[in-house]
Amino acid sequence: MSAESHPGRTSPVCSHNEWDPLEEVIVGSVAGAAQMGVEPALTPYLTSPELHAHYRPGPRSAAEVDAAEEQLDHLQRLLEERGVVVRRPAPVDHCAAVTTPDFQVPCGNSSACPRDVLLVIGDEIIEAPMAQRARFFEYRAYRPLLVRYLQQGARWSAAPKPRMADDLYTAGYSVLERPFDPDGHPFLTEVEPCFDAASFVRLGRDVCYQLDVVTNRLGAAWLQRHLGEAYRLRPARFADRHPPQHIDTTLVPIRPGLAITNPERPCADQTFDFFRANGWELVAAPPSVQEVEFHSPEVSNWISMNVLCLDPETVLVEEREEPMIRLLESLGSKVLTCPFSAVYSFGGGIHCCTSDVRRRGELRSYFPLP
Repeated sequence: MSAESHPGRTSPVCSHNEWDPLEEVIVGSVAGAAQMGVEPALTPYLTSPELHAHYRPGPRSAAEVDAAEEQLDHLQRLLEERGVVVRRPAPVDHCAAVTTPDFQVPCGNSSACPRDVLLVIGDEIIEAPMAQRARFFEYRAYRPLLVRYLQQGARWSAAPKPRMADDLYTAGYSVLERPFDPDGHPFLTEVEPCFDAASFVRLGRDVCYQLDVVTNRLGAAWLQRHLGEAYRLRPARFADRHPPQHIDTTLVPIRPGLAITNPERPCADQTFDFFRANGWELVAAPPSVQEVEFHSPEVSNWISMNVLCLDPETVLVEEREEPMIRLLESLGSKVLTCPFSAVYSFGGGIHCCTSDVRRRGELRSYFPLP
């Protein structure tokens, strides 16, 4: 694993992977959160009347918001006690209608999951061109932070903002008739680039991603051309009985040479062979013990995998996920825990609800074999 150049030594933004020692992070917030309503981007989940009913637009209840925000505040304190600088998004009223010349939806979503919106590659922070209409203006909560990082020397880019008109979404799409297939039955068309930042996992010079219901080929192509030859974007495919969204409950690196994988989503291409040929150990993860408490169809019972590595030896895990805690300890990790189940219904776990800004380490190649 060779060390290479280290861009951004003077930048406040610098992160090359998911495990180097964490120095600064954005933690999300559910203040002002809304429940998004039915829109084309949610078609893959609308497989029953009950799921249709789930997407009833409007403010989230005060009790839900207070419980989740208390746990996010606790996470902030835990990280600060370990010397990590924590930033939070600016307050935004997500209950306001979202209106553009191409669409209108009754409300937004929340600022719970900065990992979906912001992708840090080296000393650059990139705003993702997400595909859900309710999340069109979600970037606004992070703009004060991004301006500060820019003023302090960081590189800041925004991928082309998609119109999200009807032609972005496959007409008549149904997972009841055909399972998701990025080749034969994609949800997104290729009329414009789209991706969520959480569809990518950073591994130094290599960045793995999956095509899913929020990320299309044009989005991956834009990112590869934007990053240039310094990085290799590697597509990965997984057999998933649900419409896939994001990679951080499917393939999760813990430290160089070790990743946990989702046994319910077997690899459907040569990606795992590539990892093993380069000396990586891949270990099947246990499912969450909290499935009965989930309220959001986008959150699977593999939210147990949504962990945050604080350094190569230390992993932060939701406090009730005992099987995951035992697994990581058996693999030699020191495990810290925090309560987080109240945040799950806002769309993510600890990894989703954080976004690395700075990790202490150099840009390396962890895959010597091509």
